[in-house]
Amino acid sequence: MRPFATTPCKRPPWWSLITAASATGIWFVPGAFDALVYDRNLILGGQLWRLVTGHWVHFSASHLFWNLVILVPAGIWLERRSASTLRWTLLLSPLAISLALLVFAPSLAQYAGISGVASGVLVALAVHGLRTEPRARLLWLGVLVLFAAKIALETFGHGPLNPELATRGIASVPLAHLVGAAVGIGTVLTAKKR
Repeated sequence: MRPFATTPCKRPPWWSLITAASATGIWFVPGAFDALVYDRNLILGGQLWRLVTGHWVHFSASHLFWNLVILVPAGIWLERRSASTLRWTLLLSPLAISLALLVFAPSLAQYAGISGVASGVLVALAVHGLRTEPRARLLWLGVLVLFAAKIALETFGHGPLNPELATRGIASVPLAHLVGAAVGIGTVLTAKKR
């Protein structure tokens, strides 16, 4: 058996599907955005649930759709290869992202969307692939290069790649994507120990 190889999961990808269904379902709940969004002032005032729930609400249907376009296939693919890596990424990244935003982005009043979590899942999938699928090395390196290019575009003035968010003046938050990616890498690197 190859080092770090995992046996593909034969069960349905429940974690991926439940995560996507939760984000989608919350979109249709009236008042959910205001009650759940990451809001710095309200979090500092004691509404700590927003550290986690802010990732499940979205600014628009388009925002939700494009986040799910990344999260669902990457999540299912990763869950089939290493369900524990996916679970830990989904469980740890929302809180890690929100705490990083509190500490390192004090001017950010609100944050919403599951894109940081999706970034963590995508990067975990690529790093897992690099460790377990040497024949697909170029594919996984390509995924990481494209992810880095996206972060660079968002960081150096392009703004969000979703044009609808850009026209509404909603800024992308590369820090959230980088922290999500760091959690994803960490879950893969610690998988052998678990």
